[in-house]
Amino acid sequence: MKTLPEAEKRGRPDITHFSLLEALGSPLCKEGLLRTCVHTFDDMVISVSGETRLPRNYNRFLGLMEQLLELKRIPPKGEPLLTLSEGMSFPLLLEKLKPDFTVAFSRKGTTKTLEQTVAEFVEKKNPVVVVGGFPHGTLSGDVIGLADEVVSIDREMLDAWTVIGRIVYEYERQIGLPEKRLSIE
Repeated sequence: MKTLPEAEKRGRPDITHFSLLEALGSPLCKEGLLRTCVHTFDDMVISVSGETRLPRNYNRFLGLMEQLLELKRIPPKGEPLLTLSEGMSFPLLLEKLKPDFTVAFSRKGTTKTLEQTVAEFVEKKNPVVVVGGFPHGTLSGDVIGLADEVVSIDREMLDAWTVIGRIVYEYERQIGLPEKRLSIE
């Protein structure tokens, strides 16, 4: 792995696993208000339905990803929970998603609080949030160049799943989701 170009951005499906568990287990996702995609180093895109409940066990997750690579969709028949698209560069993914605001989180971004950052896109119809899911380094210049804003929310590097958890919670808080879910009808 170390001999491959940009090796620091490869070979850590555990980061993807933790990050997806964080996002998909959120009230925001359970309310159908979160769309999740994974863009890989080699231009594959995994689209994840909000109905997806990933295995908590990492080895089972790896088995599911192997099945996805082979079949291109999970389950093979019926409404897909996971789909795999190949040859989709990050610019093509953004073109497909049609965001009205794109924010990338990077320790090299402008320092802002998470509250300020989320307030800038919470009223948008189709915001896209980009979080790097690799062990070392920062987002590529191509990715950063496509963002409307690049933000750093901590002076230290944070794990991808921590950033995702904080973004999702702050977004939920700003739209009043915790209170809505607690209210008795």
